[in-house]
Amino acid sequence: MKAYRVYGAHDGRYEELPDPVIGPDDALLRPRAVTVCGTDLEIFNGSMFYFTSGLAKYPIILGHEWSAEVLAVGANVSNVRPGDKVVGECTVSCGHCEYCHKGWYNQCPTRLETGILNLDGGFSDRMRYPASFLHKFEHMSFEEAAMVETTAVSVYGVKLVNTGPGDYVAVLGPGPIGLEALQAAKAYGARKVVMIGGRQNRREMALTLGADAVIDPRTQDLVAETLKVTDGRKFDVVIEATGNPAVTRDLMKIVRPRGRISLIGLFNSQVGELDLDAFVVNNITLQGSLGSPNVWDETIHLMETGRIRTAPLITDRMPLAQVDTVFKMMTEKRPELIKIVLQP
Repeated sequence: MKAYRVYGAHDGRYEELPDPVIGPDDALLRPRAVTVCGTDLEIFNGSMFYFTSGLAKYPIILGHEWSAEVLAVGANVSNVRPGDKVVGECTVSCGHCEYCHKGWYNQCPTRLETGILNLDGGFSDRMRYPASFLHKFEHMSFEEAAMVETTAVSVYGVKLVNTGPGDYVAVLGPGPIGLEALQAAKAYGARKVVMIGGRQNRREMALTLGADAVIDPRTQDLVAETLKVTDGRKFDVVIEATGNPAVTRDLMKIVRPRGRISLIGLFNSQVGELDLDAFVVNNITLQGSLGSPNVWDETIHLMETGRIRTAPLITDRMPLAQVDTVFKMMTEKRPELIKIVLQP
């Protein structure tokens, strides 16, 4: 098979590798679409926390956002069959520990994470995958389905802080996860969802996808605009999807007393600022959000019924062999990019 494998920092190779051999509980997949995110670039650069801390080891085939066709299944597999269109959860857990038994399998201490933490991913034309972590889809394209993973991360972060009818919601960061989170908040009935971010094309995309208003914190007074769009009350829910530690100093300025903050972005080991007195005095809930446990079928339903749309986020399509070019484009922070689809 052909695959893109990373052997260390800045050492990625598109090469011929042996086809995977499946076991009785596995499925053999043909990836049909794979999207690229900042985590892939961090792994390639050698800066991703799992690798700098020693939790994860090279070499690894990247790709945790993918959709695929089932080619074959092991003897014990009954939930999928050849020909099915599937996506796979990023987290593959043991199923036996305390965290798994409580449904918190994203915290399993021996978990694997596809294309990230010691489990090869979808930057390939063949893939072995534990069948119990696969989910079928029917009513969307392979390209759209490749973004189920990021959408599920967004849905999980929005649900963790009980976003619902009547809430004024701010989403910080109009990247793919932020743009999906704003749609999830709307799907759960939020009264008003406001996107906060600096890139004009992404603020425009947020309006296209249903944002009630947008704020550019670089050119507008963030607190004044917050009071304007929330009728003077500030936000009930703030979704932090930037991973930029500088943004954390703004969180307490825009959340109302008894508000809830969901941290979806990873800060790459950088330390942010938080006004702890304001946090305590205002009884703020600060919720970390890792992964996407228990929301995949719900996420697929939201996407297949059109309440969350991912197709508009696709700005480029390229062959899998051009991964290095994609990383160069991302490193240059080209403003027109939102999501790049690789075609194995």
